[in-house]
Amino acid sequence: MLAGGEEVLAGAEPARGIASSRREGIDAARVVLLFGLPRSGTTWLAKVFDSHPDVLYRHEPDTVRRGTHLPDWPETHPAPELLAAARAYLDRLLATRTLKTSGSRPAFHKNYRASLAETLRAALIQGLRVMERFGGQHLARIVPIPDAVAAGKWADITLVLKSVSSPTRIGLLAEALPGCRVIYTLRHPCGQVASMRRGVQRGLFEETLDLDWLLAGPEAKAHGITAASFTGLPFLERLAWQWVLLNERALADIAPLPMARVIRHADLAREPLARAGELLAFAGLSCPPQTVDFIRRSTEHSGKAGYYQVFRHAAAEIDKWRHELSADEQARIWAVARCSPLADYWPEMG
Repeated sequence: MLAGGEEVLAGAEPARGIASSRREGIDAARVVLLFGLPRSGTTWLAKVFDSHPDVLYRHEPDTVRRGTHLPDWPETHPAPELLAAARAYLDRLLATRTLKTSGSRPAFHKNYRASLAETLRAALIQGLRVMERFGGQHLARIVPIPDAVAAGKWADITLVLKSVSSPTRIGLLAEALPGCRVIYTLRHPCGQVASMRRGVQRGLFEETLDLDWLLAGPEAKAHGITAASFTGLPFLERLAWQWVLLNERALADIAPLPMARVIRHADLAREPLARAGELLAFAGLSCPPQTVDFIRRSTEHSGKAGYYQVFRHAAAEIDKWRHELSADEQARIWAVARCSPLADYWPEMG
């Protein structure tokens, strides 16, 4: 999950990021870090933010720059040199402008771009997608995509970064940028496990979990989970324990942060406009017509929804796991979840 090197890409310029943006008027209070585990609603919520015409969005840049020079399980009170390294890494993440990080779909009109620049940028992104599809994957993935921010417009921008790869580094990254906003999405354990298993069945995820990385943290030790005991568990229980261990660490990191919010995936799905509006307001943003339109269209979709599709019928998706998982499977997952204080987020489950 956090494996791999910190490769240098043409679209990932180390000299830019928050530092250069600040010179244009953006401060930490205008940076939103959006976290969650995979399959917990982060992509949809990130696109809600991206639909705002004053947001500059970075989609999962820590999959482009892995940051293996940082510890997977940072200390609660990191040393100054580690904070400096984390800040430099965060700068690089926010400066990464590859097709994945800056060209995610759907695209939206931005107030900070001239119409011609927006048209040319969209053409570049489409051209890179065609190149990627027909054999030019390497080049398509390293060509930098310009932000095309017009002169004098940086002061109006809110930077949003979304990650599902750094749940154990939330505290470190937030402490490295005091004043930033942090949002964490938390999905019901049965919903998250069912979705992850579906991804494995479709060949989108590996069935083998990274045991050494997962079991090295303090949460595993606190629960008495060892490599031997974990390996011997059925796959469903291993996914459930992964949900427990990573979410526990993430929420422990978030707890002391003054500017952080935790939102349940189901609450977003049941009241998308109201709850998304609350999170936008938390970030100092309004809910303009473009955003309202996206929220409505993406949650009332009547067609077929792909695995990574943000357009789906939200109300029908909330409890999909109740039909995917047998009663026995649900009980097994909940037996693991009940071992954690995270179960308090679903008091109705008893």
